[in-house]
Amino acid sequence: MTQAKVPLVVLGASLGGVLAAWRAAQALPRAEDAVSAPVWLVAEQAWIGGQMTAQGVPPDEHPLIEHAGSASASYRQFRADIRTAYRTLPGFVDLSTMTPGLSNPGDGWVSRLCFEPSLAARWFERLLAPLVAQGRLRILRFARAVAVRREGRRIAALMLREADGRVSWLDVQSVIDATDTGDLLRLAHLPCRIGKESRAQFGEPDAPDEADALDQQPVTHVLALRQGIGGTATFDEPPPGYTRWRAHRLPHHGHAQFSAFMPGRGRGVSAHLPLVAAGTTLDWWRYRRIVSAAQWPAGGPHARADATLVNWAQNDFALHPLLDGPRPQAEVERAAAELSMCLLHWLQTEAPRPDGGAGFPNWQPAGDLLGTRDGLAQQVYVRESRRIVAMTTLTQNDLQRPAEPGRARADAAATGWYNLDIHPTCISGHGLNAPVEPFVLPLGCWVPRDVDNLLPGCKNIGVSHLANACTRVHPVEWAVGEVAGLLAAESLASGHAPAAIVQDRDHLRAVQTRIDAAGIPRAWPAALLARRPATH
Repeated sequence: MTQAKVPLVVLGASLGGVLAAWRAAQALPRAEDAVSAPVWLVAEQAWIGGQMTAQGVPPDEHPLIEHAGSASASYRQFRADIRTAYRTLPGFVDLSTMTPGLSNPGDGWVSRLCFEPSLAARWFERLLAPLVAQGRLRILRFARAVAVRREGRRIAALMLREADGRVSWLDVQSVIDATDTGDLLRLAHLPCRIGKESRAQFGEPDAPDEADALDQQPVTHVLALRQGIGGTATFDEPPPGYTRWRAHRLPHHGHAQFSAFMPGRGRGVSAHLPLVAAGTTLDWWRYRRIVSAAQWPAGGPHARADATLVNWAQNDFALHPLLDGPRPQAEVERAAAELSMCLLHWLQTEAPRPDGGAGFPNWQPAGDLLGTRDGLAQQVYVRESRRIVAMTTLTQNDLQRPAEPGRARADAAATGWYNLDIHPTCISGHGLNAPVEPFVLPLGCWVPRDVDNLLPGCKNIGVSHLANACTRVHPVEWAVGEVAGLLAAESLASGHAPAAIVQDRDHLRAVQTRIDAAGIPRAWPAALLARRPATH
């Protein structure tokens, strides 16, 4: 067993974790006598970048994302770089139709920018590479925390286990929990929120009468598919669980899980999309398409087949909650993967085709698109985490207050905007998709009440279950990570705990100066809000 001392450990290479490590490593100097980098990023999967890469989810964004001031400057640079990367690829021709007027490499309709996750994974590696080369950052791959040592209100050390079984202790000055599930909160036995709060707790209009920690959003194990010529079903026999899933009907909605239906707006309401369609008709195949054959002209040396990422209502796993429920987390993850494989078999053998036939045997798993052999993502897609009990909690009430153009609240740290999007949850089956106002995240959402040197860096900030439905998306998690890294750097540099920084005007301003210099908006520009569409 080895022991090391590290000023800052970022636990989890999620989307927020990568940005937290990047910002902190830029800000923290490397002491000349240091034996290691001041920042360590602990990555469990092969790809860093979480939902953008290892989980295989194209960006979920708001309708103003193409304009300056709509998101972090680095996020907008990432988007520009992805588009540039495609324009420089031999054979690519920009012929997007699903998002008119925008360069959309995959020409999917869920996002204004659908692309292959591998490009994002390489972008994140390039982002961090200079800091690794300078000795400011170390990336420890295929490792995870398995134990924590606390000393009063501080996390004193983390025990890490690597893929080969080696175990090491890291003495830490500060730690950012950037896991998608808030693992460190569990390991450190810290108070946290999970699942649904009651209406009485925050006065949220759409909260239930009774709190339920197990009533969590479902997880999804994303699957990559490519359209081939011909082809046969992947499985000779139906995969395990197929008969059960084929017969399963969605509670409160009544439609078959394996169908072209999905939960609509309102309890018990179902909506229909065709599996495939032409023109501008919305369909499932092009929902999260990441390769559009039309943009790689047929017959040429660079022709490519259509490919999509299956993160659909049909493979949302809601039978059991992922976190702290009656089934171990690993068992729920395996069950979600089983569901996706069963859906694959249904799509290949029984799904209704427009010509009246059944099955799309040419829809084949495309593991190369996700860095796996079976076509499943490297990591299950997690919509809801354990959340810190914070100095400030963002709630549905905050999301309903009209944004004040150009004005930031005194403790503002970042902005966000996305529909309140809740997939039917594991216990009640309650789903919701409701518009909200563009909102501001106060810095107190990053500061736990019960520990002095831990910060959240992913979906585990101080938000309610309902507010998490708006903050879990890519641009917001990106900003969450950046702010966490900058706040950790200020805390280490000043010697003040994050709570003391938030409560002192001068210290708060020092962090906000870092945030402003990083190009992270803390208010909604009036000119941008004037562009807001009538519906969202």
